[in-house]
Amino acid sequence: MGLLGNLFGGEKNHPPLDTTSSVAARLEKNREMLEGFANRVKDKLEVVPGERGMYVFVGKPPGAFGIVWFHDGVESNFKILMKEKGLTPQRVQLLSDELRDAYKRHQQEPRYSWTLAGRTVTVTPSTALGQDVGGVIGKVTS
Repeated sequence: MGLLGNLFGGEKNHPPLDTTSSVAARLEKNREMLEGFANRVKDKLEVVPGERGMYVFVGKPPGAFGIVWFHDGVESNFKILMKEKGLTPQRVQLLSDELRDAYKRHQQEPRYSWTLAGRTVTVTPSTALGQDVGGVIGKVTS
């Protein structure tokens, strides 16, 4: 997007992810699973590789967003955890607020573009962000 797009909240142009990096190798290892998800979701995606798996922000964090995570090849989200673990909407809102705060703390981290399912997604290979997100998710999955 051009200057006007950036002024009015358009997509930022991130440099392409180095295809020879260790992050690219981890993404490629999980490509099939991530593409399956990307084919079902038409919203903006931002992938954050974590220690245990992949975290995917959906939408426009830190504002309006959702999150999906893949641990051991299994897709999960808060809606699933509400059913499985009896989380209340209030608890999910608190967790979402924690994720928003984590995202804001790491907004200056480098971001890259990567092609997934025929479209460009953002990749944030921040170890610190991955740990923060994993810590929030871990509160309800452990």
